[in-house]
Formats: sequence, C-alpha cells, structure tokens
Amino acid sequence: MKRTFLLILASLLVTIGSSFADDVTNITLDWNNVDVSQALSIYQKMSGLELFIDSRARVEMLIKIQASVPMTKADTLKLIEKSLVTQAGMVITRLDDKRASVTFNDALTINPVRN
Repeated sequence: MKRTFLLILASLLVTIGSSFADDVTNITLDWNNVDVSQALSIYQKMSGLELFIDSRARVEMLIKIQASVPMTKADTLKLIEKSLVTQAGMVITRLDDKRASVTFNDALTINPVRN
C-alpha cells in the first residue's frame, strides 16, 4: 500500500514537473524496487512520447534509481533510460518526436535489483 502511494505521488510530481521547461532543475528520484512497467509509465508521462513496448519486454523486473541532486527533465529521462538498460536490458529508441520503441535486448549484461 505504501509503495503504491509513493508511486502515485511520484507519478503526480513527475506530471507536474514535466509541464515546466527542460531547464528547470528540480527533479529528484528515489525509486527503490520499482516495476519496469511503472517506470515506463512515468517515463511516458514525463516525455510525452507514445511508447511501443516489445512483447518480450520483462516489465515485471524491478529497477532502482536514486538521484539526490536535482536534475533537468532531459537528464531525468536519460537517467531512467540508463537504469532500464543496465538493470533490465530495456532499450528506448526514439522513432520520431512523438513515439519511441521499447525493446528487450537479451545480449546486454544486466545488473538486476535484488530483493
């Protein structure tokens, strides 16, 4: 219950923060054991991109992202992308200004979050 509340709160904060310009440096992240599907949902809201998710995507995997230093929206998106690649093997590739592809690459070495 507490985890769900925190994710809803994080999503709300990201949505509010995403309405500001990219040069605003007020976004911090403290995600511990967040489902890839939840991270992608927040990423989608924050980036404004429509995501096309590979059917092989391991969205049940957990990731951890911590950034105590305030960042721009662009840097926050890059950090989420990097965390998805290194911890879950998920690669986000922009198709155009409005769409991105999310694929699972089983050739990548990943460092999954341990419960």
